[in-house]
Amino acid sequence: MTSRYSTFVILLGVIFMTSCKELRKSIDETLHPVAQRKTAPTDSNSASSSITFSSSSVFSSSSEQNFNSIFESGAMLDSIQQALYNMPGLKGKKLFFLAGLYFYDYRGGMISVDLQDPNNPENVDTYTYSNGEWEIQKPVKIISNPHFPLKMLLMPLDEIKFSTAKKVYDIAWEKTKAIEGVERTQHVYFSQIKAVHVKEWYVMIRTARRDYRITFDVDGNFRGMR
Repeated sequence: MTSRYSTFVILLGVIFMTSCKELRKSIDETLHPVAQRKTAPTDSNSASSSITFSSSSVFSSSSEQNFNSIFESGAMLDSIQQALYNMPGLKGKKLFFLAGLYFYDYRGGMISVDLQDPNNPENVDTYTYSNGEWEIQKPVKIISNPHFPLKMLLMPLDEIKFSTAKKVYDIAWEKTKAIEGVERTQHVYFSQIKAVHVKEWYVMIRTARRDYRITFDVDGNFRGMR
């Protein structure tokens, strides 16, 4: 299966053959597909259900529990970011991430980020936060491309704050809550693509009559809604 990195590089390769608007839409949809609900197989001994994510992470539970929204507290999100900095192998190191961040509000929440290994800069690994802790989920396959070396595709993690995801979530909901048939989103994204000068937070909002893409700058200030 083609990795997110290789697909990312292929998309950048057609930058001069595609309009900026079309390229950004294609990259957004490729890097951040919306999570799809799946019903797990059941038998006489199990009635559990699961949700599968683009990062191949799966949450499952055999009983309903009460979970707080991952967007409930900005301070909590910043503490989650700090916990990532303190992981073995990462503590005290300058961290860089590839492409973007993904926040998903389900059963206490999930965060996914592809980090460059500070001890082996040629490697990138997907880290996920769920159930109150971080773990390395899987390696990211890197395909060498002289036109788009890895260092051109990375952004320092300390240039953004996880708490901005809450600010983005709250503003997006406030701007759309009165629209007919609006669905409260569970997803907040951050994307950065140096080749087309993209560095933004965004939220996708579904309503009864149309869908909206709401964008924000790095600090979470509203930029536009279309």
